[in-house]
Amino acid sequence: MRLKSSLALALLATVMFAFPAKGHDLLIDIEPASQAVLTEGSFEAKLTFNNPLLVVEGETNAELSTKLAGSGDWVSHEIVVVDSVLTSQIILSESGDYDLRWKVVSSDGHPISGESTFTLELETPAQETDSEAPILIAPAPIQEQSSGGSMVGFYIGLAMVVLGVIFAPIGLMIRRRARKS
Repeated sequence: MRLKSSLALALLATVMFAFPAKGHDLLIDIEPASQAVLTEGSFEAKLTFNNPLLVVEGETNAELSTKLAGSGDWVSHEIVVVDSVLTSQIILSESGDYDLRWKVVSSDGHPISGESTFTLELETPAQETDSEAPILIAPAPIQEQSSGGSMVGFYIGLAMVVLGVIFAPIGLMIRRRARKS
């Protein structure tokens, strides 16, 4: 009987101290919109979230990058974060389908990310009589990074705490029963 009541107490304590998870912030608007067709190679990307993004001592830990479809090279762009809006001036010189990838830290401290696609259709300029062509310089490509490793440790630690709360009373009862015998 004591074993059942101890198990019930351990289960009740686990349920009582399980706090509801706070939802992460959400992207509510993105420019250029997904599947948009742009005709200008220079444009402003603007991402709007439902809550202010986390900025600690001027550091945002936010990223925005683009790549031409079929290419493996992501190009990182400079960003500005003001309240719940991330903006970036993007300059692209080649027509085609592009992937836009973003990653920010939400107001609850958790990273959130996403991707969007758009098409750039630049007009081919008429034969220029001027011999000097503009020089376009693109930022250096960034390498792929895997994410989610920090959450694995969190879930392992959480599982260990839950198992400890459940099995510690059972171990104590077995130990006490062995001493009495």
